[in-house]
Amino acid sequence: MMAILISFLIITLVNILAYIWAYKKQSDHLTDISYSLCFIAVTLYFLFAYGNLSAGRVVLALMVILWGIRLGGFLFYRIHKMGKDSRFDAFRGNAGGFLKFWLLQSLSISIIVLPVLFGLMATNIEVNIYALFLWCIGWILQSVADWQKFTFRSHHPSSSFISTGLYSYVRHPNYTGEILIWVAIFWYVSSVLSGWTWSAVISPIWIIFLLVAVSGIPLIEVANSKKYAGNADFQKYVSKTWRLIPFVY
Repeated sequence: MMAILISFLIITLVNILAYIWAYKKQSDHLTDISYSLCFIAVTLYFLFAYGNLSAGRVVLALMVILWGIRLGGFLFYRIHKMGKDSRFDAFRGNAGGFLKFWLLQSLSISIIVLPVLFGLMATNIEVNIYALFLWCIGWILQSVADWQKFTFRSHHPSSSFISTGLYSYVRHPNYTGEILIWVAIFWYVSSVLSGWTWSAVISPIWIIFLLVAVSGIPLIEVANSKKYAGNADFQKYVSKTWRLIPFVY
């Protein structure tokens, strides 16, 4: 339990510092990158504080760090180009409302990072090639999907929608990649879990819940259905593609 508390304190500290800067500057430039920085900070702390640099622990840490650097770097570049994130327009200027977002982000990160904590605390964890392979698939899928959408939006008017590349098969391939990454990380550490540490299974479940039922797919689907309500091409695109996984969902 102490490890979870330490993790939460590190995550909350990063988020509070980012919140102070973001509110003072009324800027969204740290909103997404702070998310990745929390995972990287916690991973590095537990890597060096809880054991030697065995291959199993180092590979687990690299899975999180490489994911965080790629995602954080991409999102920072994207917001630099966009200037701001319209999602925060309603409460960016409200100190209390804005703070709630950062605290909720701290709680969510603390849930998602659980398998990383338990894995890095186990000095006998071994490299799981199969889980690592699944992680690579997820990482590549998310990276390609993000870049395809960003490139498309950079060269097409806002009224256009992407239906090429990975998006010709599923409408949210970046989320498919994100889910695969965290399922793979849980799978990687599952061999060293026992007793109450099996609670780490909430990590991939939480990611799936957020993306499928809360802040991911539902919001985008509703927004797109309104934006392209009279667009026959978009309706045709929706009818022939899946949301997340072909032939499943």
